[in-house]
Amino acid sequence: MTRVRYLAPRRPNTSIAYQRYYLLGLEEELGRVSVRGLPLLARVAPGVDLKIRLAYRLARGPEQAYVGRYEARLDGRTVRFAVDAHDGRAVFDEEALAWSEVYFKANRWPGDDYDPRVRPVVNGNGLVDRGKLEHLRSLRDAPKEVDVAYVSNVWGGREHSLRVFEQLAGLDCSKDLLAIFPEGFDPSEDAENMERLRAAGVPVTREPVPPTELWRRLSRARLVPLRAGKHLCVSWRMIDLLAIGACIAYDALPPPRWPIPFEAGVHVADCGVERPDDTEAAPEAEYEKVSRTIEALLARPDEQTRLRTAAARYFDEHAAPGRVAEYVLGLVER
Repeated sequence: MTRVRYLAPRRPNTSIAYQRYYLLGLEEELGRVSVRGLPLLARVAPGVDLKIRLAYRLARGPEQAYVGRYEARLDGRTVRFAVDAHDGRAVFDEEALAWSEVYFKANRWPGDDYDPRVRPVVNGNGLVDRGKLEHLRSLRDAPKEVDVAYVSNVWGGREHSLRVFEQLAGLDCSKDLLAIFPEGFDPSEDAENMERLRAAGVPVTREPVPPTELWRRLSRARLVPLRAGKHLCVSWRMIDLLAIGACIAYDALPPPRWPIPFEAGVHVADCGVERPDDTEAAPEAEYEKVSRTIEALLARPDEQTRLRTAAARYFDEHAAPGRVAEYVLGLVER
């Protein structure tokens, strides 16, 4: 029987959340995952999820947990492996790579020159637990009351995000749009961008939308546009939308590929905006692809249904925590 121990930092910062999804899956597959490290109050809590939730709340330390180190005990031998859930395409922790026998990289770009031990893995959402995932699954049959729903952060002067919002605002259909401007960026630039979006008819706010309200809004849409996250990663919201079984329309398919890649035209729609790797905006004419693709998809309800069904199936078979852990353990046990 395989046993796994998570070698957690004793004084983690909030990046401890980046290991939560994988620990949920490992516990689901194995029944129990032991943990070494974490603050004392978190360490003695029952169950791995409560341990990580408490560690996140207590997170005041200097130690990163974007990369988690694990030991698997297999038939008298120990295999060391790491899970790198950082958004960037490069190996985030070279020391962990040198230490491990298998190094799983959540945002691994095909074509980049990685060490042979670096293997792809699903980018798990560190904000969900089993209860939230069941709630997301329960929204698969939500009535579709709006054509397009797009609720997205705008980080600083992100010209790409602004242009996507403007294209969506110009669509002749029912829309639920909201641009969220987090604090911490140039206030004058934010004010200018907010006014630009208001002029296009896009509501703006400084306040984040609570997860249950966000999921409700997204689940009632016939079509849910999505963008890559920071560093062109696959964002955590992808997990939510797959679990909901949304009809996902990427402005541009993110470069990273998961072990079983989700594919344009099979699991998601792809507007095909050709973005540069430096995350800056594409040429302005590229954004016309957004409105053209979405208008065409709105005219094909059967295609929407097919993509929703495929997204939900993909989640259940490849992206749910237990399936991710099954893949990880399959490689570790070789």
